[in-house]
Amino acid sequence: MVGIRDVAKYAGVSPSTVSRALSGVAFVEPETKEKVLKAVNALNYKPNLAARSLKKGGSKLIGLIIPDIMNPYYPEVVRYMESCATKAGYSLILCDALGDAEKEKEYFETLKYLFVDGILYIASTEDVEHVKQYVGEIPMIIVNRVFDVDAPCINIDNADAASQAVNCLAANGHRKIALYINDKDRQYNRERLEGALQVFKKYGIRDYEKYIIRDVESEEDAYYKTLELMRHEERPTGIFMFNDFMAYGVYRGIAKSGLKIPDDISVVGFDDIPQVKYLDPPLTTLRHSLADTAGIIFERLMEQIKTQTCAHRSLTFFKGRLIERESVRKIEP
Repeated sequence: MVGIRDVAKYAGVSPSTVSRALSGVAFVEPETKEKVLKAVNALNYKPNLAARSLKKGGSKLIGLIIPDIMNPYYPEVVRYMESCATKAGYSLILCDALGDAEKEKEYFETLKYLFVDGILYIASTEDVEHVKQYVGEIPMIIVNRVFDVDAPCINIDNADAASQAVNCLAANGHRKIALYINDKDRQYNRERLEGALQVFKKYGIRDYEKYIIRDVESEEDAYYKTLELMRHEERPTGIFMFNDFMAYGVYRGIAKSGLKIPDDISVVGFDDIPQVKYLDPPLTTLRHSLADTAGIIFERLMEQIKTQTCAHRSLTFFKGRLIERESVRKIEP
């Protein structure tokens, strides 16, 4: 039987380094960790964690894979998921993929060898090939995405949510509405664009292409693209941002242009991250916080864990809700 010393010898590291690399809680240099995982796979090593978890009736560990902890939306996700886990007597292992599919693959392997009881997975990319091998093997819920894999997917209705946000502007008389998109190839952004275009069609807004601002990847991007947009001969009267992360750059760009929100331009966001209520003026935004749905998501995962089964594909959509604050004003259309 392959033991930890065999893995250490194969990887060229000490047995204690192997233990730390597989623990998921101790820091190990990424290059070293990669060597260990390659050795584990090559030797088909099964850690003694399996025996320990069987004695305890499960590892009592839940893996949470998120795209990027620096996005202000995700700390709230972690907070509510950890609260649910604690109430159920579980510990949460946080895996920050940093928007990297390769790092996601590494985390799936680590969680597998830690014998976690289940995984809550929020994808960083549209690539799901590395997920398929774990579907049916580990209880899993796919959150905020819909993938063609045999596992439950729980997501917000992005098209409906975006239509609520854009309708808030259109119903207040705005016809020149700019859309700030960070990555048009992301599933949720395609859905949000679809929802926005539905409202444009409803109000007969046709000349919208020139107001679609793409590839807004940072606050700085939002700032400079707002400066440019505000110099437009027919500048928009309203802006819908596909996430609240852009708001700081948009607000600063509008102020730098000598304009005011909402007197000169109205702004609507998406996410309702905690900070936007403190902007001046507070931001009207579409709320889809996991505070509203974390309990249901975790309950679905616990059903699989308790029955020791992996659920088949199902789709559950939640409605977002518009939080109206002070960043939108009514104008004559």
